[in-house]
Amino acid sequence: MDLRFAAFVLITRDATLRTLLVNYADRVECGHTPESAAPTCFLALKWAVNDRPSAPAGSQLLTASVHMDRDRESEPRFLDHVLTRLRAALAKPVRNPVITARCLNTSPEVMDDGVDTIFKSSTFEVAPAPQHSTGAALIELAPWPGCVDTGTAAFAAPGDAVASMN
Repeated sequence: MDLRFAAFVLITRDATLRTLLVNYADRVECGHTPESAAPTCFLALKWAVNDRPSAPAGSQLLTASVHMDRDRESEPRFLDHVLTRLRAALAKPVRNPVITARCLNTSPEVMDDGVDTIFKSSTFEVAPAPQHSTGAALIELAPWPGCVDTGTAAFAAPGDAVASMN
């Protein structure tokens, strides 16, 4: 599975983030003209190759920029709130993880003169999730509350669990 697609699926599970991505798509479709009626609160995603020497194999960089109207400056925590939701969406545990993501840095708020917005960006390192081998699966067996033989009762405290291969 493509890392970008897996990250996009995780992000779009959050209704607020999905709405902000749709706002960005509407903005792109309408063009970047200031007189267009496209919403000015949006989330833009940009991907790049991760060429850092310490980067995990196959990893990519995701830069997420959250923009909001300058008229909404009275809501200073909006940008931080959206970036926190984004971090939570990318880190949300799933049954069979395909990717891992970690936030590398977050920029301070910046005024965008050409668009009349304020924006803040975070850069994430998105990498393929490590695959568990069958040996690791055997080590992670759940304890089984089995019976203890009378000869070993001195070594087992009440309530101890015995690992089972069943």
